[in-house]
Amino acid sequence: MANTFTSAVKQHWEAGLQRNLEKHLVAMELATMKIVADGTVLNIPRLAFQSVGSYTKYTNVTVADLTTANDTLTINTTQMITFAMDKIDMGDNYINIIPKATANAGYKLKQAIDGAFLNQYSNATNVYNTNGLNGAAGAPIALATGASQNLSAVFGDSQAKLINDGANINDICLVVDAVVLNTINTLGLENGFQVADEAYTNKVARGYKGRFLGMEVYLATNLTCTAVLDLATQPTANDTITIAGQVFTFVSSIGTTAGNVLIGVDVDATRVSLAALINAPGTTTATGVAVTDPSKFANFITAVDSPSGDTLTVTSKSGRFSPSSVMTNASNDWQAETIHCIMMEKGSIWMALRNNVTVDERDEPLKLVTNYLIYTRYGITTPQEGKDRMVDLQIVAKTAEA
Repeated sequence: MANTFTSAVKQHWEAGLQRNLEKHLVAMELATMKIVADGTVLNIPRLAFQSVGSYTKYTNVTVADLTTANDTLTINTTQMITFAMDKIDMGDNYINIIPKATANAGYKLKQAIDGAFLNQYSNATNVYNTNGLNGAAGAPIALATGASQNLSAVFGDSQAKLINDGANINDICLVVDAVVLNTINTLGLENGFQVADEAYTNKVARGYKGRFLGMEVYLATNLTCTAVLDLATQPTANDTITIAGQVFTFVSSIGTTAGNVLIGVDVDATRVSLAALINAPGTTTATGVAVTDPSKFANFITAVDSPSGDTLTVTSKSGRFSPSSVMTNASNDWQAETIHCIMMEKGSIWMALRNNVTVDERDEPLKLVTNYLIYTRYGITTPQEGKDRMVDLQIVAKTAEA
């Protein structure tokens, strides 16, 4: 015989909320920060170089024209996170949730800025991939260590290109994620600072990890990653793909399981439904069930369907998303995932923030409810001089599925 005291057992609650996993943010350390006091547009004029010619004595020369061009930094992006709190709940809850909720919102907004900042890799004049530096477009390059290591070539050649093109050798930096950083560590990082230095402490807080080949190395967890899903054949019911830990299951009847995708009348319709769910992850429709954690996807992970290529390109602005699949037809699989690390002269990317992150509290007129609107407004651009001082390092984040 055993007594059952389940309903009488005393329970306890921790006097605080659990910490969320947070990513390193680097944009503020690496950007050229500008203030646009009024209006929304900052013009960034540039003057083209003049050509060097020869002079023959007693002979007239042709006076060349000066040519200017212009880039613009426009504050045109406003992003917001909202929640509501009733004063009755505030009185009943023994933990004040509002400070944590607003802090989480502020962090997610800064993460979104970081992802948008690092997504500027796409404007780089220089690209390194499996075909080398500025070769033909191709697959990402796999980093190798040991006797056949290629780190010196990948990073050294890119650095040499920027230096030869006129970038300031003292300001060139390398932005990588934790996995690439670990690979670089096989050749060793230099410190270059006294740990007690305030400058060192501030840099570490913004992702600084040391030096490699004389360059400052920064750890970023919001680098852009891309991968292409080949989906030319209609999936079979219960086939799955996984993106950032979320399983998407192809089903013949939509059901209620998070991540379900309805198999369409043809494979093109199925890809469209999959893309729609990835792009609106918190919305359940007739063809897709909302994902478990929309915050991992919204504003960070997007999908673009290619009907002509029978592919779906997935892009993450929050780092690696480790795509995988379990498909009946083996030809339905993922190509290699690419992480776009960046080498650049610091300040190549320009950014303007309007009031950083702002919390706006608005009371409902006929309820004891306060709406919290946490938002930020910003603009990011890479002017031509920044593009020319940047290399998009296309590195294998995960090998292609067989």
